Amino acid sequence: MPAIEILCLANSRKHGGRCIGGLRMDGGGWVRLVSSEPDGTLYPRHYLLDDGSEPQPLDRIAVPIAHPCPKPHQPENVLLLPQPWRLRERPLRRSAAPLLRNHLHRERNLFGDAADRIPYERLVAQPPTDSLALVIPDSARVRIRLTSADRRQTRLVFTLAGAVYDLAVTDPAAEARWADLAPGEHPLRVPLGQKLLLTISLGEPFEVDGCCYKLVASILSTPAGWWI
Repeated sequence: MPAIEILCLANSRKHGGRCIGGLRMDGGGWVRLVSSEPDGTLYPRHYLLDDGSEPQPLDRIAVPIAHPCPKPHQPENVLLLPQPWRLRERPLRRSAAPLLRNHLHRERNLFGDAADRIPYERLVAQPPTDSLALVIPDSARVRIRLTSADRRQTRLVFTLAGAVYDLAVTDPAAEARWADLAPGEHPLRVPLGQKLLLTISLGEPFEVDGCCYKLVASILSTPAGWWI
């Protein structure tokens, strides 16, 4: 298959590397870019752009792909070819706003329900049609917690059409912005005239409980003046 152009909407942490996904610029929907590594994780040798930078959310990039390689819990996966990625546009022009608007998820359920995880066995029996979603939450706040292993975890608590979600954040840029926040909940403020835009992703099965967790893979604000 030739290279495809995508609007990058997530460059998130995954097993010491990254998970990168976005919307095809030709209207073909979501893709999650995966490598030939056993779990599909991307490393710098896979994803660095031709200018030496990393893909950022709202970049338009050209990516060489081999073929689709869907999994029961991630139907959008496509396998990369070992060739350079190219940056086509940064910052993105307003003409891309309809692409975002047309792919907004507006319903309360994410990937079939309003829970924070889905048993992998259920996904095998009833594969979802999507494992990536773009949402504008009704409200949101940051929650910093310490795990049982005393490790810091950044989470986002948000509402979507009446459903309340409390999901782990895997967006490294957001984690860096909030690195100095104390444990507890904190308001999330968005500049006037902009909206909060989240990319939600369904992760790999967790070995402890066999569930795939819903993750906040990207947190950004819509560019000023865009109608989405």
